[in-house]
Amino acid sequence: MSSLRLLIILLALISATLQAAPERPPSDGLVLWLDGADSSKMTFNGQNQLQGWQDKSGHSNNLSVDNPAATSLPLRVDNALNGHSVVRFNGAAAFIGKAIRTTKGPVSVFVVSRRLPEQAGGKPWQRLFSSRPQLADNDNVAPNFGISVQQTTAYEPTLAFLETSDVPIGPYAVARNVAGTSETLQGDIAEVLVYDRPLTTQAQRQAVFEYLASKWSVAIPKEANSWTRTGPLGTLPTQHNADLPLSDQANAGHWVLNTQLSDDFNGTTLDASRWHVNDATGTDSLGRKPSLFLPDNASLANGNLNIVFRQQVVPEKYLRLGYKGYSSAMVRTIARGFYGYYESRAKPMNSAGSSAFWLAWTGIADNATEVDIFEIGGKTRNGAFDRLYNMNAHVWATPTSSEHLSNGSTWTAPWRFADSFHVYGFDWRPDTLRWYVDGVLVRETKNTHMFFPMQIVFDSEAMWDWFGVVNDADLPSTFSVDYVKVWRQNK
Repeated sequence: MSSLRLLIILLALISATLQAAPERPPSDGLVLWLDGADSSKMTFNGQNQLQGWQDKSGHSNNLSVDNPAATSLPLRVDNALNGHSVVRFNGAAAFIGKAIRTTKGPVSVFVVSRRLPEQAGGKPWQRLFSSRPQLADNDNVAPNFGISVQQTTAYEPTLAFLETSDVPIGPYAVARNVAGTSETLQGDIAEVLVYDRPLTTQAQRQAVFEYLASKWSVAIPKEANSWTRTGPLGTLPTQHNADLPLSDQANAGHWVLNTQLSDDFNGTTLDASRWHVNDATGTDSLGRKPSLFLPDNASLANGNLNIVFRQQVVPEKYLRLGYKGYSSAMVRTIARGFYGYYESRAKPMNSAGSSAFWLAWTGIADNATEVDIFEIGGKTRNGAFDRLYNMNAHVWATPTSSEHLSNGSTWTAPWRFADSFHVYGFDWRPDTLRWYVDGVLVRETKNTHMFFPMQIVFDSEAMWDWFGVVNDADLPSTFSVDYVKVWRQNK
């Protein structure tokens, strides 16, 4: 290849890279944009110290310095980070702003900051951003929220983010606790972005990350590989075709129903050619102590698969193994499914006995994986779990390690799961895992280990250490599954 041709190719690659780097953050819902690289949005005193920092979002949410009489105010430092200027704080002064939104709702906050060795010290839990409409409570008690630096030592340029819901925004502060000056930052802030909405897909959030990462040469946080919805589902899709996933009624995914793994449970007994009910023999799981899996707790009625958690005297031979007083059931497919869309309409039980819809395979000695489409505690003693939608992807073993890896998250629903039926979906692809509720995306993460077929499992277990000990007055309780459907992509 000639040197001229090589030069042309290199220039083209450089040009493409430069074009790909976004010059502005996504604007939809952006209510506060503080840019350390833009001196035109800063006001200075006669000593070139900052007295104000103006909002670039177009909403005029401008900030003023909290202590104008301080002898050492924040400074703008030129060419400090990736060729751009930053705002430097020395722990003596910071910026405060008025409330951006007094009503409750979602918020997404992103801050790029760092601390040089000579800036180390000060008090712990120094704030990057703080919103505190209720001064009596700390930042971790809603509707207060904040992003803190949890160390007093130096740290490399870092992109921090926070996503929460059901809170107002402000009064707020940048580089201090809005309720006081005890946690004022010693360090540099490069940029602050605040959105008054949730970033409702991983792609929307990724656009913000890529803008900040490119501009400031910071790493995108590992947590950014996963996204979880905050707040309500919004507008729900309408089902026009029951033979397609609720989330894709237009069939953009080219879905074809897998009849072997799908079941509407309209018969009188489970199809033994497709389903296995753990019967406490052979290598079957016996359940999570003290509740024993017994086949009589799984049956079909009223068009549903019903799994019951009950009080029961268990056979003597299981007492010696630690099972006592309770029984439940596990139902799993005989066949295994692979990449595709898994959907079930279900109603979790109204007790602290778990209701779970999951995928698993432990039949290979050095590969054991599990995807929890949901694990729900429908009625817990203090109500803490009644609205939590728990999702997870577990790796129990690989050819090179037996370390347990877990990639989980929760979405908080505006209603109790045990009150009614809802549609739960899971889109399993080679590169991505996505969870849906009522056809709306609630979580997305990268697929790092789920690369071979797994069985479908419905069960109820005694998760005393998680959901708490079941209240016997709630028993027997029933986890009902209207249907399970599985689609593969026909591409």
